[in-house]
Amino acid sequence: MDELHNTALEYLRNVAQRFGYALNPDGKSLYRLVAQMARTKQEHGKYFCPCKQHYPLDIKADPICPCNTFKDEIAHQGHCECHLFFDIEAAVQAKRRPGLLATVTCPG
Repeated sequence: MDELHNTALEYLRNVAQRFGYALNPDGKSLYRLVAQMARTKQEHGKYFCPCKQHYPLDIKADPICPCNTFKDEIAHQGHCECHLFFDIEAAVQAKRRPGLLATVTCPG
């Protein structure tokens, strides 16, 4: 992992810790999301929500991560829409079912 990825991962860990959440326990899914966020940070200067952005990215309309709805999504689903942040119990359950998250993709 290069410096951009490490910086993005550290940012996401800090967000998760600040709100009492866990990051996606599936390493491949997490790496894919971190890579996407590192790219948007490098290209546009901000960490945009990986699943709620337009393609191409609209820097005036697309939400910054964490988005305004991520807490509600976690409260209702156990994870945010992007499958980036999980409540602790949902992360534990997902970790017990390896491979389950491998088929999850962002809707964007």
